[in-house]
Amino acid sequence: MVEPPVSKNTATELAAAAATARTVVGYSVEGAATALGISAALLQDVEDAVVPLSDVMRRTMESTYGVTLDRLIAQVPGHATHKSLSYNAKDGILRIGELGIRFRPGIQSNDELLRGFSAAVRRQRQLPPSGPLHLRSTDIQVLAELLDIDDPQLDERAQFWFGHTPETRHSFSTCLRLSRNLDTTNLAAA
Repeated sequence: MVEPPVSKNTATELAAAAATARTVVGYSVEGAATALGISAALLQDVEDAVVPLSDVMRRTMESTYGVTLDRLIAQVPGHATHKSLSYNAKDGILRIGELGIRFRPGIQSNDELLRGFSAAVRRQRQLPPSGPLHLRSTDIQVLAELLDIDDPQLDERAQFWFGHTPETRHSFSTCLRLSRNLDTTNLAAA
């Protein structure tokens, strides 16, 4: 029996779910391609919906990633690049979309926090490890809660971990202070 062709909308949803599944388990495109036994270029084409996702490839992905793509389709309205961020200081868990990073509760090393944050965000947004990381307003809000903003070397450390971006060329610590003040002002007004 021949299966009916997949509609363009469903093919796009499957491609987005495949990309999400890969990032949730922490694979880079190259690492996932190796695990799947295909080229990185082919995997990127599948995730970009340039090449349709075959049933065999889909089953292989689901087995390798340990997730059912159908379950993710309801959660992914297209290939979302903006993931929510939150930090639970009590548990030491930074959550970036579906990805969680555990820091030691009570950790106070800005270097360790910046390194972990930078690596997780780059992986979640599929960015190379060496390029500049442009921070979003939600990143600044989480970092304001996460970091010791009284550290005199914070600006220098941010430039090291995030690269030379508009946020780090100026005073990174000032951006964090403003974010904290805005949060305090919003709480007082509520």
